[in-house]
Amino acid sequence: MNNLINKPYYRNLIKMTEIQDSPFFFYDLDHLQNHLQYMGRHITPGIKLWYACKANPMSSILKIFRNLNFGIDIASQGELDQVLRSGIKADGILSTGPAKSKTYLKNLLDNDVRIIVLESFQQAFDLNELSKDFKKKPKALLRVQLSWDGGKSILGGENITPFGLGPGDWERHPIKDLTNIDIIGLHAFQWGNILNIQELEYTWNETCQNLLKFAKKNEIKVEVLDLGGGLGIPYEKDQEPINFSDVSKILFKLKKKYEIKNIWMELGRFAVGESGYYFSKIIDRKTVRGKEILVLNGGINHIARPALVNQFFPCHSLKAYNKKNKPFQIHGPLCTALDYLGTFELPEDLKQNDWLFFSKVGAYGFTESMPYFLCHDLPSENIYYKGDFMSPRPPKAANDWMI
Repeated sequence: MNNLINKPYYRNLIKMTEIQDSPFFFYDLDHLQNHLQYMGRHITPGIKLWYACKANPMSSILKIFRNLNFGIDIASQGELDQVLRSGIKADGILSTGPAKSKTYLKNLLDNDVRIIVLESFQQAFDLNELSKDFKKKPKALLRVQLSWDGGKSILGGENITPFGLGPGDWERHPIKDLTNIDIIGLHAFQWGNILNIQELEYTWNETCQNLLKFAKKNEIKVEVLDLGGGLGIPYEKDQEPINFSDVSKILFKLKKKYEIKNIWMELGRFAVGESGYYFSKIIDRKTVRGKEILVLNGGINHIARPALVNQFFPCHSLKAYNKKNKPFQIHGPLCTALDYLGTFELPEDLKQNDWLFFSKVGAYGFTESMPYFLCHDLPSENIYYKGDFMSPRPPKAANDWMI
């Protein structure tokens, strides 16, 4: 079902498909703002929300978060540069990520970023050394990689990953020697895209228990427990969305139960995913060994998540057809069978040059993908905000960036 027909920007999207052939992204910033305001109304004192900008670092999106008093979580020099250019103040930036070089740590300090998640003792040692010459100690969280039984996740789950250190691994290092760092708490985050509210509560309860046990044993003060994110959005028809008011109640319950001063969360997909769409044109339709196939001019070169985690963005026809549906396998233009975007029930009379769109692509779309493979066009990015349809970035052909 096309959920865009009654939107005020539907005609703008149709016009986009008439004036350009290249695939494009579209973000409904009114929807994003309303969603974030709803979340904000359910936040209780002592709960801090950060936006994990790896989900989508577009400046227009960052500014919505900034204006609504969300902090911004960054994980690279490029993200640091982007959020600073977007007007994010240094005290609203949280630095995470397993790969922090000494040069990058110095750049954080030089830009007055003073809240850093430490994922190894090498990072901690480097930050401690760099902080000698600064009058104000940076605040830090130690990231703890917990042991779990059963289940894998894009963030590791039960697997051993580069995120943080295990409790015993931290204990083998002289944490108390980090005298130039103000360690204010702990961070743990290993599960993503959870849709079951009971599973979230169980995961966070176990996390709190283990982190506080570790903190007590090692005499680490805990002003902050950072539980990461993990809130999912429904990609499949039979999945139900999470109500953030239920999430807020769980966080308040945990805060009271464990007497935690502050709980932080770093939300990506749950915050921005539902606000984005990706549009791609049908180049070919054919039947292969009894299967109806549609080949598009954009695929995992722009939305790689299906190939990375076998998770498909919902697909729809842009134009309203009254004909009955039938299943189609959807493939992108790349010369690999990995460029498979899912099988969907779509109007049976779809034809060459019709446009499809994928919903819930506000998170982990273009910047998670492989845009240069086979030298196809880079997609444009377009936004709608307060009655205005804008195109901040046009499409780019390969001759714009190839050397």
